[in-house]
Amino acid sequence: MLSNFVKNTNLKFKKLNSSKIIRTIEAIIEIIFRLFSIYLVYLIFNWLITAVLVKDASNDTLLSLLLLPALYVLRDCGQIIDPCTVEVLQYEDRITVKRGLHPRVNDTLEFVHVENIEIMTTLLGKYFDYATVILYSPGGNVEMPYIKGAEEIVKEIRDKKQELKISDNLQSSNLSFKDTIAETKTKNILFA
Repeated sequence: MLSNFVKNTNLKFKKLNSSKIIRTIEAIIEIIFRLFSIYLVYLIFNWLITAVLVKDASNDTLLSLLLLPALYVLRDCGQIIDPCTVEVLQYEDRITVKRGLHPRVNDTLEFVHVENIEIMTTLLGKYFDYATVILYSPGGNVEMPYIKGAEEIVKEIRDKKQELKISDNLQSSNLSFKDTIAETKTKNILFA
């Protein structure tokens, strides 16, 4: 996959594709479905009150009971714009995610610090091959939302982590061997 890397100011990176249009449509469908569910609850309450209490319910009372849940659903309208603001860059040793309009989030995580990887797929994500990948580390996590081909990306991250871990172990073992030789020479000079 190194052939896909782009050269930019001496840093090699690959821009990962994210699902923008499909995820936006999915977010719109989710919000419409939630609002329709609230309207359905309104109709059920109205029917129950007239059937059980045998009197007409005040529409103002029912509307006031369901206004707060409707506002709560409408508060999540930012999910519609969120997929369009995602930018994920995969470097040779780390991942950087930039997303959001306000606030603009910029997360970076080195592959050697990744402890666990979680993949969350929505219903349309299974069909259109995109998912949200969450990389967990001891200091926090980095969320890569709506990434296309998430399984391949996770495999690449695991492979890179192993490569970096092996090279780090080799470097540390070489340093300790050199330190041991230098220490032995120092002892020989001191005790000679």
